[in-house]
Amino acid sequence: MGNLLHAGLSRLVRSRIFLLAVLAELAYTALVVLVCWDHYATGTGNYTLESVLTAGFGLMGYLPVPSLIAAPLLSLHLGAEYSDGTLRNKLIVGHTRTGIYLSDLLTCVIAAVGLDVLYLLLAGALCAYPVLGMAGTLLRVSPGQLLAWVAVGLLARAAWAAAVKLAVTLLGSRTSASIAGLLLVLAAAGACSFGFHELEYLARHPEALNLEGRTAFWQLALDTLPTGQYLQISRLDTPNLWRLPLLSLAVAAAVTGAGLVLFRRKDLK
Repeated sequence: MGNLLHAGLSRLVRSRIFLLAVLAELAYTALVVLVCWDHYATGTGNYTLESVLTAGFGLMGYLPVPSLIAAPLLSLHLGAEYSDGTLRNKLIVGHTRTGIYLSDLLTCVIAAVGLDVLYLLLAGALCAYPVLGMAGTLLRVSPGQLLAWVAVGLLARAAWAAAVKLAVTLLGSRTSASIAGLLLVLAAAGACSFGFHELEYLARHPEALNLEGRTAFWQLALDTLPTGQYLQISRLDTPNLWRLPLLSLAVAAAVTGAGLVLFRRKDLK
């Protein structure tokens, strides 16, 4: 599987869509950094390092911009294997379907997490000093809390990549996969936004029927969806941080298992 992984990563990084994804990630990083600098220079905001870094998972707690950047990258990369006959060629030379699926999955995880790490390194370096450092307050939370948020976010990204891989396996077309990847992100973001609104409504209206049950339902939904985890982290509000990595592992295992079963039965002619 090592050869498959190396070949997949090599093909990915040489593609134009990868270059576009990196440029888009750099543009998003620059936007966050410039806003931070502007607010510091004008005295209109007090950004601290955790708010800058967690913006790498979602903008203003509602829009998962990094997911919108990574979705076309993963979908087009995976969809091309169906359209170009690459999968058939891999089988012809003796690779197993399990090895092919898992190598593609790891390629997606590495690419998606890599874009997040790129943001974290650049945004952290550009905003930690001199802007935030000179402001007098670099962190409002402990370093351990910040590292926990980042680690949970990256694990959720891995689970999200596994979900994208399953969606592309279901469709098996480059065009359909790219559209489905974006729709998957937008649908998840819309569901999470509705969930946040529901939780805020229930918090303001304790007299609502079945308050405890409805609150628990929406919180579990937000905790289970990788996009829900991103947006909670970007809001710096994770009431159930301890269970988020467990749910990410469960989601990754479930969608990977389903994808393997589907791929073994899929007609690749």
